[in-house]
Amino acid sequence: MFELRGYQQQLVAEAEGVMTAGGVPCIVCPTGGGKTVILAELARLAIARGERVVIVAHRQEIILQITGSLRKHLGSQVGIEVVTAGTRARWNRQITVGMVPTLARRLQHLAPLRGCTLIADECHHAGAASWAKVAHALAPARRAGLTATPIRPNGKGLGDEGGFTQLLIGPQPDELMAWGNLCRYKLFASPAAINADGLKKRGGDFITSEVERRVVAINGQIVPDWVRLNPTRASTITVAVSVAHAHELVELYRAAGIAAACVDGKTPKGQRDLLFRRFRNGELTVMVACAVIDEGLDVPEATVLQVTRPTASLRLWKQLVGRVLRPADGKDHAVIIDHTDNWKRLPLPDAPVKWELNSARQAIAQRRQLELDPVTNEVVVGPVVEIESTGAQLVEITPDVIANANPRTARRLFNERLSGELRQVKEGRLEVEALRPWLQRVAMLERGNLQGLAAALGLGDRWVESQLMLTGLVPASMTQATKAAQADWGKR
Repeated sequence: MFELRGYQQQLVAEAEGVMTAGGVPCIVCPTGGGKTVILAELARLAIARGERVVIVAHRQEIILQITGSLRKHLGSQVGIEVVTAGTRARWNRQITVGMVPTLARRLQHLAPLRGCTLIADECHHAGAASWAKVAHALAPARRAGLTATPIRPNGKGLGDEGGFTQLLIGPQPDELMAWGNLCRYKLFASPAAINADGLKKRGGDFITSEVERRVVAINGQIVPDWVRLNPTRASTITVAVSVAHAHELVELYRAAGIAAACVDGKTPKGQRDLLFRRFRNGELTVMVACAVIDEGLDVPEATVLQVTRPTASLRLWKQLVGRVLRPADGKDHAVIIDHTDNWKRLPLPDAPVKWELNSARQAIAQRRQLELDPVTNEVVVGPVVEIESTGAQLVEITPDVIANANPRTARRLFNERLSGELRQVKEGRLEVEALRPWLQRVAMLERGNLQGLAAALGLGDRWVESQLMLTGLVPASMTQATKAAQADWGKR
């Protein structure tokens, strides 16, 4: 039986309280936080009350992890039925652990489980149609979910599409690193990198076909940079742009004499298990994939994450970096090699996120000044730039913070402040005239904020395009405007 950590006990107690009150809690716990331990304890409490329990997830690897945790926590006396493709299920056990796609094809068999306690792992998928069908067929009396990233693939919060009523936030990655539950990391920005500027999005992320066209330009440097930035040739998970690109990278690694293999959605389970077994015992140095390793993969032996895929998805980025942050014997730190500009656009692996239940954009709780070592290509992390938000996420920027920030960080902070003021105007808590001083600083504003400012002040789309054109004609104007704003704020 597991011995729960203090925060795990607290999250279980809070979830029980929300469910008892008729709500649907979503427990947020990052990689290394022990989600399956929390899940197993919720199941134990439900069984103690005489309830039937159904636990769902979307991948077989996750189902197997959950089942192992349940048996360790509950013992052999509790009946557990596993429902995956090809199994003949009995629907009379105390606990049913099922893959959502399989359960969605067997809705007619779920009647004996109606009124159960339903627990969803990786519940950021709960808004998908198949998950909704299963939940409707089960008609659970109590329901809860667990995830490291409470955000839908389209960027929306889980209150919008997942049906959850309250987020219960566990420890942040930086806390788990401080406690030793996650390992520290070093981040390297490869000189051979894909720039995401101008890439179009679909479904909340960049269109794969467009990214595929760009990655061709750096393919020849991906393996040499890996050799240079990973001189010990530590075990590596490489994230490709697509399945085709994953197989291309495997051939490049093999041509360099490095043992590599690829897994994708069509790799048979037996072969996939064999490949990961070889990876864990060191027979394979590099495992390449594009999608099947973002969730549910528990390979602490993996030390290096190599990313060749730019992403606009905070969810995907957090899930990917979590693959190499689990501690293991002899693993002093993880290494992240980024062949994209993700490290600039997305939060650092240990950056706290202020997750929200109903939001199309999740806020970063901390910003840090970043510099790139020109010799080693390591991303050097400076001091934390404190960000304090009101309920409207209005960023309070002190003169000291602005004076000590580099121009890139300062520009980001100014844009966040304007975003907060635009939101306040929309909510009627700030007069529109308060936005006019921003007209003196348009050169450092991002397109979205320019459009919001134009809409609020009635300036029109033509004004926005003219400002963007001027910035493009004089590229240095953005930096100059930011430095001038910093100087103004420093005088306050």
